[in-house]
Amino acid sequence: MTKGGHHKECKFCKTMFRCDANSNKVTCSTECMLAHRENKKSKTNCLHCNKFFTFSKSCERLFCSYECFKKNGGPQRAGFAAVEKIEMYGRKKDANHNQIVDAMTNAGAYVIDMSHVGRGFPDLIVGFQNMTILMEIKNPKTSYGKKGLNKNQLKWKEQWTGGTYCVVDSVEAALRMIGVVK
Repeated sequence: MTKGGHHKECKFCKTMFRCDANSNKVTCSTECMLAHRENKKSKTNCLHCNKFFTFSKSCERLFCSYECFKKNGGPQRAGFAAVEKIEMYGRKKDANHNQIVDAMTNAGAYVIDMSHVGRGFPDLIVGFQNMTILMEIKNPKTSYGKKGLNKNQLKWKEQWTGGTYCVVDSVEAALRMIGVVK
């Protein structure tokens, strides 16, 4: 053996080969390296076109290409999965959301949190002294809150023909809307 060299067993053909001590080689030849890589892959048929293909075991695939994934409704299924996660974990609420709900509840209002509904529907339904108010909460401390209503919220507001609809950005504004603060 040469100075600094040592023997390793080839991961593919199991024969011993000589290499440098600091070498990260795991196969004895290019042929064994290619065969070893191919051996580490999984093989299956595409769920859409039934074409046989190989893929790395570290990232299991069901389709041979993104085109087959799209044709088989993959992006739509991915969208449904995202919606399921939102339903499971809930939509994000404004940082001031809970403070506003607590303040109105403490003032005697009946508050129903509707922030999970989405699609432009207001965050809260508030009942107080024979009034029903729909409230959208915005946080003025965030760039998103500073922009005001998004396009879904604007569309919903434009189509709303029922009772009072308002946008509040603080506990004071919410209490003013129900008439507790003047």
